Amino acid sequence: MVAHGFVALYLVALLAVPRAPTSLAALACLTALAAGFRQWRVDARAGFGHMAVLLVPAAVYLLHLLLQIVFGLASPKLASQVLIGMLTLALGLSAVPSRLPDVRRWILPAASLGAVASSMVALYQVQVLGYLRPYGWLGGSAIGNGAIKFGDLASLQALLSLVLVLTALDRRRRLLGLAGLFCGMSSLALTQTRGGLLGVLFAVGALALALFLRRGSDHTAAGPLPAPAEPPQAAHAGLRRGTAVAMLAVALVLSISAAGFMQDRFAAIEPQVQRYLQGDADSEVGQRLALWEAALRAGLHAPLTGVGFGNFDDELERQSAAGAIPRTEHIIYGQPHSEYLSAFAEAGVSGFLALLLMFVAPPVAMVGRIARSGGSPAAFAALVTSAAFAGFALTDDMFDRQITVIAFFLLNAWFLRAAFRPPATGDPHAGAKGG
Repeated sequence: MVAHGFVALYLVALLAVPRAPTSLAALACLTALAAGFRQWRVDARAGFGHMAVLLVPAAVYLLHLLLQIVFGLASPKLASQVLIGMLTLALGLSAVPSRLPDVRRWILPAASLGAVASSMVALYQVQVLGYLRPYGWLGGSAIGNGAIKFGDLASLQALLSLVLVLTALDRRRRLLGLAGLFCGMSSLALTQTRGGLLGVLFAVGALALALFLRRGSDHTAAGPLPAPAEPPQAAHAGLRRGTAVAMLAVALVLSISAAGFMQDRFAAIEPQVQRYLQGDADSEVGQRLALWEAALRAGLHAPLTGVGFGNFDDELERQSAAGAIPRTEHIIYGQPHSEYLSAFAEAGVSGFLALLLMFVAPPVAMVGRIARSGGSPAAFAALVTSAAFAGFALTDDMFDRQITVIAFFLLNAWFLRAAFRPPATGDPHAGAKGG
């Protein structure tokens, strides 16, 4: 229960309180591991089949990083990513997240409260401090700031709020979820984060697909969770399909409204692409296209090992010296601005495939499970979280800041395990099913 409380506080403080989320995430992991220590091996064996879609590719990816650190290809500072990944995956293998599987009790309401608090920070920075794109407490520099990460995480809070609206059994929590959904999307609009909007559309689309594929017209998104031996379908007695469709439509309308708020940034894409094709990379889109091309060249240059995590800026210098990057093309960033291409450039083909599966396999698996069993609130939370990060990673480096490293590993591992339902006693396929 204490670990669940820490996760709830983590979601409240994620963007509203500086430095607190890292400590709260660490406390959640350590408390959960301590609580489940005595039967961790038994719980890990029981849930391994369910967690494998995240655990296996994440372990391979972290092994790439660890080996590069050992052999001097990557900075020892990146060992923090290995530590975060190991802690959160070990937490996911424990049974602690599924001991209180009803995430509507604390965790989803906490995400909604966090979204409201995040929007207050964003509004203060825009209206009072005059920031063009609010970045909360994530810092800024001459060539960039934390606005993208702020927008991504605010939209994640909004998506978890959407799950609360769809699954809550009482009006008070549904209203809180609605407030979180509106506030989270408002923060996204203020940050003008195009990649964050893409992640929202990925998550809403995946959730809509899962709901559409559910067997039987009587399946719903809400209701008290069943006992372990009870069929998942027996518990769903809340929102009907029409209500779910209406709320997904609201989320889509909010996404379109956010896109309208940042219409100037979308309108700038096409002319900036044309400028880049004419040799001018001095624009946001031009910089990204130049970085993506450089990342592809880096991966093709060292397809087995990559150029090493954290060494992309050195690779840019090598390409410039070799003439692959024209002298007139001035690249100001030292990272590819795409986690997928970053993995290909820095860890080669195997690193790219591991990261691709780490981002894509969990949402695909959750769509299938929801389609088969009707799902649970934790399953919906796992789906929107994993699908959103898969979208964010297309146009941003998720692992260049600790705040998003922790958010990715902790929330994906926690919700995925919380969605696990132990099979009924005597089930010959024990440990192979999940909710």
